[in-house]
Amino acid sequence: MSLFRVLHNILLEDGWEFNSDTKNEIIKLDFHGINTNFHVFFLVDEEQESLLCNTHISQKIPYFKRLKVCDFMSRVNYELVNGNFEMDMDNGEIRYRTFLDLIDTEPSKEQILNIVWNGVQAFDTYYPGLMKLVYGDYTPEEAIACCTEDDS
Repeated sequence: MSLFRVLHNILLEDGWEFNSDTKNEIIKLDFHGINTNFHVFFLVDEEQESLLCNTHISQKIPYFKRLKVCDFMSRVNYELVNGNFEMDMDNGEIRYRTFLDLIDTEPSKEQILNIVWNGVQAFDTYYPGLMKLVYGDYTPEEAIACCTEDDS
């Protein structure tokens, strides 16, 4: 069975609502988080036997804040165990990327759920600091501290 079909079946059996593009082997999920909404895209590469999961937010980072946001993301990424934040410097789009190398194996339900929730939880955790950095007068260090304090 194709990797795309395995992924499709796991999500279907688990009761997820999603849209799928069979031709391009892309599955899209939408989430409503605590701090913002997310768009999750699974990109299947049958030839490489891999699964990429990109979590996006709708907001674009204004041009004049992109270097500060890069500093913020670099500091956050240094502490992350699985996945990372990335930004398109041309348009200000931010995403969280997770990846599964699946050579000679099928993904488990737990692996699929893990890569989805990694992105959603990372964005939900760091989104408030990101918005303080973009719309307030915060340094990257101060914005991160807002995300990691217990009373934030």
